[in-house]
Amino acid sequence: MKNATNLVVVLAAIVVPVQAGMINGTFDGNSTLTPTSTPGIFTQHFSGDGDDTLFGSFTASSTSTIDFSQPPNIVVTDSMLRETFGDGTLIGAGTGSGTGNGQGMATFTFEFLVTEGTGIFKGDKGNVTVTGTIVQTSPTTESVTASYTGSLTTVPEPSTLILLAAGLAALRLCCSRGEKFR
Repeated sequence: MKNATNLVVVLAAIVVPVQAGMINGTFDGNSTLTPTSTPGIFTQHFSGDGDDTLFGSFTASSTSTIDFSQPPNIVVTDSMLRETFGDGTLIGAGTGSGTGNGQGMATFTFEFLVTEGTGIFKGDKGNVTVTGTIVQTSPTTESVTASYTGSLTTVPEPSTLILLAAGLAALRLCCSRGEKFR
């Protein structure tokens, strides 16, 4: 039975990659605002770079709808964010809000839902909270500085689950016959 338990532990290690867990870091960059047909509503295109405490440096890009129509309130919707690390990419969507000070500065909080990943992040899902500051550098450009914290969980691929199920079925068959693992 001890060998059977060891087999289950080995199979579980195959299913849960090591990158699941907490993530946090900082990033900064610049945004360009493009007016929409609705006054006070803009499409924001952000690009920048950052540093994650566990995964190292990355580049970030996003596109969002920014609503400045009810000052000092700022509403962020329809955000699509991509963080590209050397070994993989995190991709997701989010919403947020902020408050302007009336003098070209604002603070914001953004909730980012990780919906997919590539490379070492393949199969990852998660939630990340971003907080930061926006400084208007011209009527249509901004400088953004932010920090984030969150968690990732790994959702196994179907092929990994099939492999695990086959291993457990073989284990059950062997155990039901009274065979021992050596």
